[in-house]
Amino acid sequence: MRRRAFLGMLGCSVAGLAFGGAAAGRKLPNIVYVLADDMGWGDVSCNNPKGKIPTPNIDRLAAEGIRFTAAYAGSAACTPTRYGLMTGRHCWRTRQRSGVLRGFSPPLIERGRLTVPALLKAHGYDTAMFGKWHLGMTFPTTDGKKPSHPDNPANIDWAGELRDTPLNHGFDVFFGTAASLDLPPYGWIEGRRFTGPCAKTGTTHKCVGPMQEGFRAEEALPTITRKTVEYLRGRKEASRPCFVYMALTAPHEPLAPSKAFQGKSPLGRYGDFCMEVDAAVGQVCAALREAGLEGETWVLFSADNGCSRLIDVKGMAKKGHLVSGGFRGYKAEIYEGGDRVPYVMRWPGVIRPGQVSDERVSLTDLLATCAELVGAELPRDAGEDSIGNLALLEGRPYAKPLREAIVHHSADGSLGITKGKWKLELCKGTGGWVNRFDGKDPKTLPPVQLYDLEADPAETVNVQDKHPDVVRELRALLRRYETSGRTRP
Repeated sequence: MRRRAFLGMLGCSVAGLAFGGAAAGRKLPNIVYVLADDMGWGDVSCNNPKGKIPTPNIDRLAAEGIRFTAAYAGSAACTPTRYGLMTGRHCWRTRQRSGVLRGFSPPLIERGRLTVPALLKAHGYDTAMFGKWHLGMTFPTTDGKKPSHPDNPANIDWAGELRDTPLNHGFDVFFGTAASLDLPPYGWIEGRRFTGPCAKTGTTHKCVGPMQEGFRAEEALPTITRKTVEYLRGRKEASRPCFVYMALTAPHEPLAPSKAFQGKSPLGRYGDFCMEVDAAVGQVCAALREAGLEGETWVLFSADNGCSRLIDVKGMAKKGHLVSGGFRGYKAEIYEGGDRVPYVMRWPGVIRPGQVSDERVSLTDLLATCAELVGAELPRDAGEDSIGNLALLEGRPYAKPLREAIVHHSADGSLGITKGKWKLELCKGTGGWVNRFDGKDPKTLPPVQLYDLEADPAETVNVQDKHPDVVRELRALLRRYETSGRTRP
């Protein structure tokens, strides 16, 4: 089937998309992208050597490739980051300006929008996803109406076919969950159907809702890992490259490490869960070696946002572990701990081993980087906020920072922007779900925060009153990004 015809069947925009071969005539690599769920910058030991969570497998990827110290998720919350990762567009441009989707929410990715898997599929890739989607689907109902309740609808046709699943956005294979494991429905989806009905109400770690018989949160991460490993082992004789998106359900609440990892960490179940995430990365890397694919695979590991402050972050800090690695804030918040995330890559023969980069990059950059990889030019209406990183990965010189600025997005919809050493935050307090600010009432705080990240990386001193010119400049740049509908030139 012709590539343009295929993308048309997906409903993805192809206007202006130039098709070419691999950049520089290189053989296209397999791509394996592992995305952790709610894992702080300081939860990876190569970022935080003083931390109390050993992550030897993630550290090995960094040692054999590159570690980014200033990588940012598209948002400080999961759904918006995942939208940006798949589409190269900031989620605050959609209806989801604040908060996250529920498990039964309708689809967020617009029909006709180009995604990473659709782009790669058009260039000869096989594509597969295992794990947490959390970008909405259209659920079949017994009465043809929308789900009758956001968390416990009575009109779901559990034997029916789902629409707007990952298969409608470029993936050939999907096995995973609709959302986080603290949001129903609790059950596995394969392709476009549930593997069994979730008709009965069940409980997993105090999370209540429609649940498949026998579903257990402790088995989720091992199941996702096993499915991914089986797929990779089956690629040993494959003639086409593959893109595998492994979207973990951990270490997000409920804290449900499998039995083999319970009690492994002095930090309790959260530490156990992070160690199991690292072990999952190790199993994936081992599968690549066993299949003879290690030398031709680009492996990426990151997280969708920082650790939640609802985990016992203070208790862990007393034990010497800072989940945000000394940066301020946590998941959902406008501060660095909200959206500065671990990011490591290994790509043998391309990325020189042992690199550490302080270049500011974003997870939304994946689409444009993959376009550079396959030699495609993105159309104007795709990847509006995605910047190609291939020159950095290949070690080629570039004259200026890859990104003019980084836009930050908190869970309540507040925006911020970093350019050079300055970070502007347009909100009172954290911008998160829990608006704590040194015990002060957010109503008494200034609506603008400005920090000098070079002198004050922990964002402790608001200097907005001392640098009104900087505030004006950054406000104007953010306004331009908002009104123009893009940050990619």
